[in-house]
Amino acid sequence: MRSPRPRAASALLTLIAASGAALFPVPSVAQADPFAIPHSLTYKAVADTETGPVLAEIVIDGAKARRMVHLDGKGSAMTIEAADARTVGLPVEDGAEGPVRLETLRLYQWTYDPLRQQLKVTLFRNNDGVNFRDLTSRVRGPSESRPLTAFRIDYDVTASANASGVQAGGLFEAALIRGNLSAGSTARAVTSPAPGNPAFVRLDSSVRYLWEKKGLVATAGDFVSAGSQSQRPVRMGGIKVGTDFDLRPDLVTVPLPAFSGSVAVPTTIDLVGASRRYLTTKLEPGDFTVRNIPAQPGRGEITAVLRDSLGRERIETARFYVSRDLLAPGRSAYAVNAGFVRRRFGETSTDYGPFAASAYFRRGLSPSLTLETSAEWTEGTANLGARADFTLGHIAKATVEGRFSHDTRAGSGHLLNLGLESIGQAFGGAIGATLPGATYRDVATRLGDPAPPRRIFANAFYRIGANIQAQLSLVRSESRAEPRYARLKERTDTAAASLQLPISSRLRFYGSTEYRRVNGRGVASVSAGLSLNLGPRTRAALYARKSGNYGAAGATFSQSETRTDPFGFHVGAQVTDRGHAVNAGAAMLLPMMRAEGEVEEVDGRFAARGTARGSILLAGGTLYAKARSEMGFVLVRTGTVAGVPITLENRLVGHTNARGALLVEDVPALVPVKIDVDPDRLPAEALVKRTDHKIRVPRRAVALVEIDAVRFVPVVRPVVDAAGRPLPAALRVRAMPSGETTLTGFDGLVEINAGAEDSRLLIGTPGSGCVVELAGMDLTDDSAAPLVCVPAIIAAEEKEPDAVASATARAGPRRVARRN
Repeated sequence: MRSPRPRAASALLTLIAASGAALFPVPSVAQADPFAIPHSLTYKAVADTETGPVLAEIVIDGAKARRMVHLDGKGSAMTIEAADARTVGLPVEDGAEGPVRLETLRLYQWTYDPLRQQLKVTLFRNNDGVNFRDLTSRVRGPSESRPLTAFRIDYDVTASANASGVQAGGLFEAALIRGNLSAGSTARAVTSPAPGNPAFVRLDSSVRYLWEKKGLVATAGDFVSAGSQSQRPVRMGGIKVGTDFDLRPDLVTVPLPAFSGSVAVPTTIDLVGASRRYLTTKLEPGDFTVRNIPAQPGRGEITAVLRDSLGRERIETARFYVSRDLLAPGRSAYAVNAGFVRRRFGETSTDYGPFAASAYFRRGLSPSLTLETSAEWTEGTANLGARADFTLGHIAKATVEGRFSHDTRAGSGHLLNLGLESIGQAFGGAIGATLPGATYRDVATRLGDPAPPRRIFANAFYRIGANIQAQLSLVRSESRAEPRYARLKERTDTAAASLQLPISSRLRFYGSTEYRRVNGRGVASVSAGLSLNLGPRTRAALYARKSGNYGAAGATFSQSETRTDPFGFHVGAQVTDRGHAVNAGAAMLLPMMRAEGEVEEVDGRFAARGTARGSILLAGGTLYAKARSEMGFVLVRTGTVAGVPITLENRLVGHTNARGALLVEDVPALVPVKIDVDPDRLPAEALVKRTDHKIRVPRRAVALVEIDAVRFVPVVRPVVDAAGRPLPAALRVRAMPSGETTLTGFDGLVEINAGAEDSRLLIGTPGSGCVVELAGMDLTDDSAAPLVCVPAIIAAEEKEPDAVASATARAGPRRVARRN
């Protein structure tokens, strides 16, 4: 028999358990779950526990790393394996191995989530991301370039008439161009040549190719040699290869100022120059750099105002000196010239002399130093030189150059070239000297030019604001005696000063004085004048000058011509010690040329002159006459649709003609520009799919832009099968060859574009369907019988081009713009 006491204890325990279950209910399923989370497990409890070795994911600057890392410890004692940290890009010291405490790494902040087993890290910026800014404008971008073969003739002809008769002459250039390749020749023709000279003279003939990406130009034929500043150019016939940075307007070729520093917390930076604000942006903690800050040549400074997230402000200043004689670090410029020297240029067409060659190479080694070497040679003479351009303490730029020559006639010689300049916003100046030795010779001297003169100069200017400027210059030039030209040694000293200042917002005064002394004989001159601004195109001026015993005074009134206001004129009168002169002229900027005429009366003698300047262009099978342009051309084609309005950078430039063509002139060369269609002026019958084109036109070349345009004449016609029954609705209809796609409607009605001149309709899907022949039908005749669709198997390969297919399959023809 069992004792009653255990029974009582069991009953008591049962009562207590029941009471606890009533107060703290626990689901029975939880009691059965072997993986149930204990009630005492909270985020704080997990965070308070010691973190043993774990394999955790890591998120750096918001990006989850592909590799997990090994962590150990907790709080400030948490460590990470050095190899893991190095792999994911954390800043670990070189040579570190094993566990590394996170707080010893250079991190802006880090947090560890023990529940997710995730380490979040924010790095200090290292001149990257938002902490790196380049302020140069990147004009080169995605663009298309479809060159078009064209033939261009440039002309500049003048005819004059006076008491002696009528004379005429002109300069002409003919060139065959395709993209960056051109072949051409220039010539001069006159009706009354000077005694001993021909009436027609060929000037230059050459083939030239431009490597835009590399910024190189290659010329075969006639050219003027390219070289350093101290190498005198020579006309040659041969081959020239050299850099031309104008081909790469996106490149920064000179060292521009930069600003760098470090911030510990999120900070706002304002960059301010002498007269403008360059940048306002936010920085993240770490190092930052702002480079290629636009600046005028000369000395200057950039001020950075830094305000951190706590409201603290710091002001820093960076000084700089910008010069066109310096090259950006790593940038190179060079040229190589080789050929036969051209003699009596402009007097005869084919007179080539001895062979000569020259070359130069410049390299930017740092923002403050550019080095150059150059050489030239012809039979009997060799010349070598080296040059350095460098800045001095951000306040000046110095030049040091030495050249050495050897000539079989004069022997060895040398030349020293020194220069120092300091240009600022208010005050600037420069001094320099070119000092050739008595026996110094270069290729130009050997080939017939006078020897280089000795030259010493100094100039200075002072500006007050943007309107008042004073300038002073001193120059001494000493040329050597030249028996070949029966010329004696000559020394010229010149001192000149000038002043400009405004009297009012429209009236400006200018004055200058000069003293010139040649071999001991001096002449002084002084001039003064007033310039009156009467509008953006209209000017008036009064002037007077006195030079030695000669004096003159006069007045002019002129209005310049522009593309929008094509008419201009000028009138003027002058009185001198010896008589008077009156002249008047007018100019008209026509679409096909610039025409100018002038009449003049001088002491009772009359003369007249007329000038025409323009280009004749044969492109795309059409002859165009245009005003002379040094930029590029774009031939826009819109199929056979006339009257399509074409825009250049959102500016209307014309409408396509009856053949659907328009030649756009004055297109900026070598930079991407946008050719588009103006939808507000589009004719009602025009349908355009793609409108905008980003193009890049080579210099003085022609690019082709084809805009997918068709005439839109919608016609709704019923279509029936061979038995005369209307086709079912929702069948796919393709018009060929245009590729326009639509669907059949109720009662077999189909919308057809009669202006597209399609030859048939394909109705159905590949493998089955029917065909409607449209050739010879008048679709606009509403009284005509329904169109009959003849059963046929549509071949899968009989389809429109991929670009059209993808567009039509998605949504049928896209009418970009159409005005009803």
